[in-house]
Amino acid sequence: MADMKKVAVIGWGTIGSGVVELLYQKGIPGLELVKVCDIDLETDRGLTLPSGMLTNNWHEITDDPAIDIVVELIGGIEPAKTIQMEALSKGKDVATANKKLLAKEGELIFKHVLDLDRKIGIRASFVGAHSFIHELGLVGSESKVYKRIYAILNGTCNYILSKMTGEGKSFDEALKGAQAEGLAEADPTDDIEGYDTENKIRILLGLITNSYRYAGDFPVEGIKNIDVQDILYADELGYSVKLIGVIEHFNIAYDVAVHPALVPTMSLLGSLQGAYNGTEFEDEYGVVSGLINPGAGKYPTSDTVIKDLLDIAHGRPLPIPSSPGEYRLGSPGDVHRRYYLRFSVADQPGVLAQITNIFWKYNINIAAVIQKEASQKDYVPIVMTTYLAREGDVQSAIKEVNMLDVVKAETRILRILDAST
Repeated sequence: MADMKKVAVIGWGTIGSGVVELLYQKGIPGLELVKVCDIDLETDRGLTLPSGMLTNNWHEITDDPAIDIVVELIGGIEPAKTIQMEALSKGKDVATANKKLLAKEGELIFKHVLDLDRKIGIRASFVGAHSFIHELGLVGSESKVYKRIYAILNGTCNYILSKMTGEGKSFDEALKGAQAEGLAEADPTDDIEGYDTENKIRILLGLITNSYRYAGDFPVEGIKNIDVQDILYADELGYSVKLIGVIEHFNIAYDVAVHPALVPTMSLLGSLQGAYNGTEFEDEYGVVSGLINPGAGKYPTSDTVIKDLLDIAHGRPLPIPSSPGEYRLGSPGDVHRRYYLRFSVADQPGVLAQITNIFWKYNINIAAVIQKEASQKDYVPIVMTTYLAREGDVQSAIKEVNMLDVVKAETRILRILDAST
């Protein structure tokens, strides 16, 4: 490393406070914090900076030719996109934790980085798999082809599901607990609807394909409709319910989705508790590996920002998708997997026969059936698991089943994934 790199931080919130603390108070060799920008400069962050280091105008940073690296930590699309684009255009490198921006506008940003021969550090956008991203930066995405990736990528959701599993709490109770612990936002929509996991899966897909092309739409389902009943029944069957980001590579297509799924309780993903993230990879040779990391938080994320800054300062490679190459997403209806199904039916003879007749029509084979005692006076639950079946056929069959007079509520559908670690 030849020179001290001058660093400016835009966004002095939770993560920004951690980065500023590490750069200014602890001190990182080769990195000098010279400017901090935020619209709120009055809140006590437990650290006093010289007034000349503070600004509420980000243009002062992007327009300053002395600043080498801009750390964008405000989140969202705008003005974050404009800040990054202007910083790059004016000869600066960038580090960011903005997963939403990279997922939605990555095609524009990564192309801009490559056209200008600049650098952008993105590991902090994906703390739960930052070590994997670092490895890709060292060896390149071409070194290995991944058959599948199953990942728990949202600490809030894993915390909620862990509390529902271990303590029998309802979804609402577990969510309130997560908010009280500072693990969920006041508006938790991005987390519980699966959007945060979607953003991370989009970034991961771009990295393993080495393509910055926007992938298009794929199925995204969150956890707000998960019922404690299903968690208990899954446990009886030897499974845990988790929110999983899925990437599966078959022939020339990638099957991508985000949804709650049953995974074996004793697997890496199934046993993961609390706000941790976990990722399971299977490569082209069938070798399965996994990793666990804190999902987020002030210091895990701040530390990852610092690692990106040091890589930029030392001229080390940083992983980003570097090709405009296109890849194809598979049709969600053609995916084959196993299913967990919970029916709410009238307590009368012949119900099971009506359901299985419809399944026979759609070539769906039943692996197991469990009939539980009535938990409500209006209906009894029947739990089924299937052998491998086509998603489109299962959806069509369930649509018909739900129209039967004996079915008293919408059938609950959860996928079963064969996590192996």
